[in-house]
Amino acid sequence: MQVKVQVVSEREESFAGKRGKVEQHILSCLDLDPNQPFLNTFDYLMSDEETKQHFGKLRGKTVNLGVINFEPAFGGRMRGRGKLVSVG
Repeated sequence: MQVKVQVVSEREESFAGKRGKVEQHILSCLDLDPNQPFLNTFDYLMSDEETKQHFGKLRGKTVNLGVINFEPAFGGRMRGRGKLVSVG
């Protein structure tokens, strides 16, 4: 599914996993669909490649995401995974 969103915030999360410390880079996103928008913000988990190229530069920008999976994360927030298609 492709979705056009505005990045509300960028944050780093870290926790102790089974194989040591895990660091994740997360975008909080607001759906910009004019007809049927998702009413809540949701999180997008950036890949390592996306993090190196874009993390820290996307707050307030519009991006297109190719989301292939949504799953509940900490506190029940929806977290998407996929590919950052374009930054606009």
